[in-house]
Amino acid sequence: MSVACWVCDGDAQASCRFCGRFVCKDHASKLPFFLTVYVGANQTPKAIVVADAIWCGMCRPQPEPIEMPEIY
Repeated sequence: MSVACWVCDGDAQASCRFCGRFVCKDHASKLPFFLTVYVGANQTPKAIVVADAIWCGMCRPQPEPIEMPEIY
């Protein structure tokens, strides 16, 4: 059994790091993905980033955190 590309129904090669959609090589894009952010030496914020994480090109990772007061 193979998994189909979300866009063209061809054979998928990867899944989007941000939403999980499967995509083929033709429809895969790349975006940086932050694994973690921390405060380093001299109180300097640092991040560990994957520079070329697979992105489906359809989902919209938000640039800012979204408030979710309904969780509490």
